[in-house]
Amino acid sequence: MKKETVSNDSLKEKIEEILTPYPDPMSRNDFRIVCQIGTRTSLYLLQSGIVPCKNNGKKTRCYKIAKKDVAEYLYRRESDPMRYTPPSGWYYNYPKHKKPAASLERKLNYTGEERLLAKEWYEQQLANYPDVLTVAQVCKVTGYQRRTILKWLLKTILQTPKYRVPKVWLLEFVTSDFFNEISRKCGRHYAAIKEISSSRKAR
Repeated sequence: MKKETVSNDSLKEKIEEILTPYPDPMSRNDFRIVCQIGTRTSLYLLQSGIVPCKNNGKKTRCYKIAKKDVAEYLYRRESDPMRYTPPSGWYYNYPKHKKPAASLERKLNYTGEERLLAKEWYEQQLANYPDVLTVAQVCKVTGYQRRTILKWLLKTILQTPKYRVPKVWLLEFVTSDFFNEISRKCGRHYAAIKEISSSRKAR
């Protein structure tokens, strides 16, 4: 605990040192330079409200970001970088200023019947798969890459030299709150959400 506290204090001091030369509030360009992010990423963070800012409505130099909010963003990004990653399609659609996050259904409503519908949908997707899947098969079902699958630390049975994932455990995972709350979903995941939501509306 003491080591973790020291580490957190050190990070805060480092962030404070980085921000010292900049004005308060900061411009978007200063924000981008300090955080070492691109123009499109900075716009996503500000336009989505993930990083609070004031917009004066001008065509240029319209954003003002408080230093404390920049510091908070830098601090939290260290422990949860995925939270601040733009959704799939943001960079591709940026020139036309489209916001795919607004048009895509980003997650299912698990307070209603959609968790059951999700389970039924994934059961159909897994119908022709064996009772124990390889990581490659899990990648195909979910749409996520091998490195991401392994990082999630799914309950696996290790059979050297390959991982094996029981179908029942995978089904439990893809209908879990964790899977549903992933902030940066892959195209396959968004497609699944759309199909599951459509099946609910059709009933």
